[in-house]
Amino acid sequence: MKMKVRDLPINIQLRLWGSFVNRCTYSATLPFIALYLTDQLNARIAGLFLASIVFVQFISNIWGGYLVDQFPRKKMLIFGSFTEALSLLFMWLTVVNSWIYLFMTTFILFTIFSAFRRPSMSALVQDSATDENKKLLYRMDYWLINLSLAIGALLGGLFYSEHKSWLFFASAMVALILSFLYMKYIEETNSFIRKKEHNNVFVDLFIAYQTVIKDKRFVLMVIGTMLIATVELMTSTYVAVRLHKSFETVYLFNFEITGVRMFTIINLVNTITVVSFSLLIGKWLDKFKVSRILGFGLLMYAIGYAVLTSANMWWLIIIAVLAATFGEMIFAPIKSAEMLTLIPKEKRGTYNTFSSFTFSGAQLLSNGSLILGTYLNPYAMSVVVFVIVTIGAMLMMNSLFKMKKN
Repeated sequence: MKMKVRDLPINIQLRLWGSFVNRCTYSATLPFIALYLTDQLNARIAGLFLASIVFVQFISNIWGGYLVDQFPRKKMLIFGSFTEALSLLFMWLTVVNSWIYLFMTTFILFTIFSAFRRPSMSALVQDSATDENKKLLYRMDYWLINLSLAIGALLGGLFYSEHKSWLFFASAMVALILSFLYMKYIEETNSFIRKKEHNNVFVDLFIAYQTVIKDKRFVLMVIGTMLIATVELMTSTYVAVRLHKSFETVYLFNFEITGVRMFTIINLVNTITVVSFSLLIGKWLDKFKVSRILGFGLLMYAIGYAVLTSANMWWLIIIAVLAATFGEMIFAPIKSAEMLTLIPKEKRGTYNTFSSFTFSGAQLLSNGSLILGTYLNPYAMSVVVFVIVTIGAMLMMNSLFKMKKN
């Protein structure tokens, strides 16, 4: 009998639907923080502040991941959720009253408290995941993430300019309501608490992350994931710039498609495809061997993004985007489900935090593609993209399937 969504444990249900609503409101407000700060102050101060936020987020994530393994998950989740909601409530008040420096202070607090909620919720869900439900869990998660980001971007685009304060208020209310729901319904998983290895908390923190770094299998998985994510993020850097400069304007049904509009169409096609087909593909893939399907998905992803990197014909760009998107829909949920087997139950917080640095590394590498693109022509960049995904795929496949014997 196949697992259905309604059969999932309460912790997973709350994580899926709670995070969906949460992400809808967050993605309608948080991407506009830079714009808000620039409007209230200036671009230089906004840039410096947001750069400092990256540092605050890094330190907070390290401590958040460590503390999640030291205390009961539910207590950490409740603490992080309520303090995050209160931070958002104060952010709303500062937006209403144009208290810009208080807004910056509350945004720092929001960043810190978020670092306690996210890893604790992830750990609780992973504690509740089983071999029977993990594929459905990550398939649903992948679909809901993409759907919520699309809805959030739409809400932000429609309401930010005239009703930004209400967007912040909605974010605060959603976070507060979810906090009460977590407090009432989340089931504790106390049995997976890490024992301290040193009385000094700083030394113990170092030991906790040192243990992760020594886990070669997990580190290879993280590096592989980072390389694969780099290629997707390059769409917003190298590909966007290249299309703006070299894409020849075409007319379809009297509609002008410039390079900038072509980039928008790429994102639109990606979102519509994921929302429309990811769940159907997931059900169809259940009948095949995991390793073969993962490899096939990664190959489609590599070919799609390699072609997209240099293509200038609109129809070839659409085909490339579809190939890359279908490839991602195939491998992403499987990767998340299989990666769960690499994480020790009592060290989920530190392992998840280390894994979260994947995005930061991928962002850094994708920004570097702009520099590399000044020395290489688009076709050479396509080769680079294919090689990057191939290396990432080899590391991922080796970590998941080859190193089990060691």
